[in-house]
Amino acid sequence: MRKVLNKNKLFYFVMISLILVVIIVIGVKFTLEFLVKDDKNVVTKKELDSLELYGYTLDDYDSDLYKEYFNDLKSTLNSKEVNYEDYAKEIVKLFVSDFYTLDNKNDKNDIGGIQFIYDDLKDNFILNASDTVYKYIKNITSSKNRQLPVVSKINVSDISENTYKIENTEYSSYIVTLDWSYEKDYGYETSTKITLIKKDNKLFIVEKVSNNE
Repeated sequence: MRKVLNKNKLFYFVMISLILVVIIVIGVKFTLEFLVKDDKNVVTKKELDSLELYGYTLDDYDSDLYKEYFNDLKSTLNSKEVNYEDYAKEIVKLFVSDFYTLDNKNDKNDIGGIQFIYDDLKDNFILNASDTVYKYIKNITSSKNRQLPVVSKINVSDISENTYKIENTEYSSYIVTLDWSYEKDYGYETSTKITLIKKDNKLFIVEKVSNNE
């Protein structure tokens, strides 16, 4: 009788083990399928052009307006003598056209305009953007079915020179006031004032203030 009971216990143990193995295999399979499916929704952007000396890039998924401004910036920076007012205007136009055009972004962490932000401020800028303007972006593949803004026109109304202090260092700066419009108005910001500093012959955005603040 004891042998029969032991055989039954062994049988049940083997069966339960097999069932657990099957459940684990099925779980792993569905997890992998989900991850692969999710990866397909993330679009890999291809670099079309770059200004290596400055670290600026142009990608295939950038908007037509961004591509236009990038070519303007390229002409300015390739000049024998760089006009820094033009440089400043073109940087803020590129920033706004990339940051506020959301229909070509992968998700809330795919934030536009980062390459123009001062390095020490990037982490806070990304965190703030992902919690505000970019909060509800899911993935680029479904963007055509969502109401997301596309910047269509940018106007620089004023630019002035000043100084800007970071810790104990004072930099030459430019303050640019601009406004813009969208292909369709979904209630996003339409004007701002941006401060850039000049460091090692390169301009960086260090401050952005909405005109209604």
